[in-house]
Amino acid sequence: MLKKPELFQNGYHLSFFTLSPEIRQFVEEENWIKVDEIFKDLTLPSGELYQFLQTFHHFKVVEFIISVRDANNQWEEDGIWHDDGSRFFAFSLSLTINSETIEGGSLGIRRKGEVIFSQLMTPSFGGIILFLTGCYEFEHKIHKVRKGKRVIIAGWCS
Repeated sequence: MLKKPELFQNGYHLSFFTLSPEIRQFVEEENWIKVDEIFKDLTLPSGELYQFLQTFHHFKVVEFIISVRDANNQWEEDGIWHDDGSRFFAFSLSLTINSETIEGGSLGIRRKGEVIFSQLMTPSFGGIILFLTGCYEFEHKIHKVRKGKRVIIAGWCS
């Protein structure tokens, strides 16, 4: 159940989640194993990220991936519109150290069946985009990173 529907009129809400200097260091070192370990703890029911997300929507489980999109990757391309299936709620938590150097990589969000969409640029480190999924008739996609490296914790709540 969505707890603050007034914040999600366009299908998303921008917020901030405080990240430790330790996480920043591991991201700078590209130590994805350590980043993954930290987020496994943060997304447990006793974890700070889990508790933060619970203020917006009721759920039982958080799933996440570390998403690194790099303009230097020859396979980098636009994603496709999708709705995350039966997941209630999703988020994109920025681990991008210098978002000002990114071109592209925006998150598009729209109501299903519509052509017009909101285009959200990659937030600074700790910026979080909370957004609605197919359960609320919204879908999203990531646009191609044309310059720089975009690092995100992409997550879903069910």
